[in-house]
Amino acid sequence: MFRALAAMFTGALIVGACSTESSDSGPGIEPSMTHTFEALAIDVGQELSNVCQSWSLDNDEPIFVSKVRQRNDGAWHHSNWYFVPENVYPGPDGTWDCNQRGFGDVSAALAGGVFFAQSTQTMQELQAFPDGAVVEIPPRHKIVGGVHLVNITGTPLETSLSFDIETLPEEDIEIRLRPISFTNTALDIEPKAASRFELSCNLGEQFELYLGQPADYNIYYVLAHFHEWGNYFRLSFVDDDDAERTVFELKNSIGEPLGATFDPPIPSEGAPWLRVECGYLNDTDRRLRYGLGGQEMCVFLAYTDADLVIGATSGENTPMGQSEDGVYMNETSCGPVLAVPAM
Repeated sequence: MFRALAAMFTGALIVGACSTESSDSGPGIEPSMTHTFEALAIDVGQELSNVCQSWSLDNDEPIFVSKVRQRNDGAWHHSNWYFVPENVYPGPDGTWDCNQRGFGDVSAALAGGVFFAQSTQTMQELQAFPDGAVVEIPPRHKIVGGVHLVNITGTPLETSLSFDIETLPEEDIEIRLRPISFTNTALDIEPKAASRFELSCNLGEQFELYLGQPADYNIYYVLAHFHEWGNYFRLSFVDDDDAERTVFELKNSIGEPLGATFDPPIPSEGAPWLRVECGYLNDTDRRLRYGLGGQEMCVFLAYTDADLVIGATSGENTPMGQSEDGVYMNETSCGPVLAVPAM
């Protein structure tokens, strides 16, 4: 889902240090903008990938996005959406072949920024930030997304995706948010067993390098991503002495929103490390690895008030044996951690 977002810089059960508002699809959005993309036809059992859709905003002024609600008619396995300048991926808006225009999550995120990421198979989902917090879309930009559809129903579908967007006037803005994303591509999940994979990355080095200060920031929103075998996710701040504070923990199944808004936001308190742990219950007789189509993922996207955009990928995975309750434990080394100072 967000795999290349990290590479570009290379009802849930929620437990956190603060109270949270679940990012479900309930009331609480007054859309300033609404857009429905062209419907896509998908046959029984068919899978669609390498499909892109775009929508030019025709905005002469910045747009300050505080909430985004996604709605679709089914078969949308997942989709990643970005804002990019109008002249990027030139051609008519609507539906087009990603390869023909050179679209990639990497190039899109570098060209502009992250707009929205869909939880696996959710038909409705709300990405909402606390009052006064926004993602800023500069003038003359468009929304572009790479989409992945799978029709597991018994009938052919004509299915479309819509966005309702709530914006703020500039005078009401208190915080401009930037993304952090990790992707663990080193998954090697045991068959007929439960497994967990832990990945820890030192972000303090990037804060010192680019900002000359400790990793002092707040997390406002987190979205987890895994596929049908995923059953656990935890994000934590970690001090140098390995003391750990949970930011976000969930046990969910696909088809449910896997995000949460934190109001008030969760402070890092200077913790240099950020740790993500994903768990799986593999009921198949084959090993599962990272990928689409019958494979798994371990990815998260967070929005923070840091003056850095940060992404990290994985290095080598080390099996750590089974826990007392029979779960296969794994520790994955952190790969490249790359950062871009916020404009």
